Amino acid sequence: MHDKIELTGIVLSSTVVGDYDKRLVILTKERGKITAFAKGARKPNSPYLGVSEPFNFGTFTLLEGFDAYRFLGGEIKEYFLDVKNDIENICYGTYFCDVLEYLCVEGIGDINILNLLYMTLKALGKATIPNPLIRRIFELKVLAFDGEAMAAFSCVRCKAEKVSAFELAHDGLICENCVKYAKGSYSLAESTVYTLQYILSSTLDKLYTFQVSEVVMEQLEHIVGQYFVKHVPKKFNSLEILASLS
Repeated sequence: MHDKIELTGIVLSSTVVGDYDKRLVILTKERGKITAFAKGARKPNSPYLGVSEPFNFGTFTLLEGFDAYRFLGGEIKEYFLDVKNDIENICYGTYFCDVLEYLCVEGIGDINILNLLYMTLKALGKATIPNPLIRRIFELKVLAFDGEAMAAFSCVRCKAEKVSAFELAHDGLICENCVKYAKGSYSLAESTVYTLQYILSSTLDKLYTFQVSEVVMEQLEHIVGQYFVKHVPKKFNSLEILASLS
């Protein structure tokens, strides 16, 4: 018989199974992404009702099975109510969770990605910077943690230190001299280059602490958007719902 275990993590998604059960996907510090089934979690008097919601962060008690876990409850430390009480925040939060459910591998823990999601949901709730900026910061940083970091600190063609444009085909920034050899390069403001470098090198506690100009935001939308779609080609329903709100 398997022993009970406790894992620290965030509920990425909660799906209805049958009449009363739920299938949970939880991103954990110890074992990465896991799947757990919460029997009777949809019953009005179920002790699992409140603890099995998406975005919940805490310590979860589980029973390990052959291909999934049985959910036995948990102690929630952060419900992220400021996210759950705003429809736009819900859409953004769901998108971030969807991305991690797609990217993360079952059974392989990564504290950096878990912490990134935690800090991103915190930033959504605080509303100190615009949600579109939060999205682009998250996308750039999560790809870096996933091994697909944008090359932003020197020219990807000649290694020159000063860069001034983005080239999607080479996954990074290029210098002024190499622009003439590139196809489809996109010129960047100096402040955009600095912003990209800051996001990629910043610790998580400093990640969501700045604002950008309209010009920088427009350029981030363009290049981070292209870069992310190239490396994560999946279409997310949460983005379609978000687009319908605007």
